[in-house]
Amino acid sequence: MPTDVEILAVNNVPPRTAAKYLGAGALSVYYALQQGVAPYGYAVKCPGGKYTYHISPGLLVAYKRGTLQIGIKEREVAK
Repeated sequence: MPTDVEILAVNNVPPRTAAKYLGAGALSVYYALQQGVAPYGYAVKCPGGKYTYHISPGLLVAYKRGTLQIGIKEREVAK
């Protein structure tokens, strides 16, 4: 499993590395990025249907540590 230091040493964390770091399945990280629900990164759909991914090292480490401040939308609170 990658360490915090290894994650913070890169500019963009590959999704498979992020999955290993989080102890999650790679597909769940890919889908979370594609659906815009991963607070540590995003996916952009390119012409032809392929995606490119950006995962912020600092946000990913904060997410795993539980220190990432995530805004809550009003409609999510109402559920």
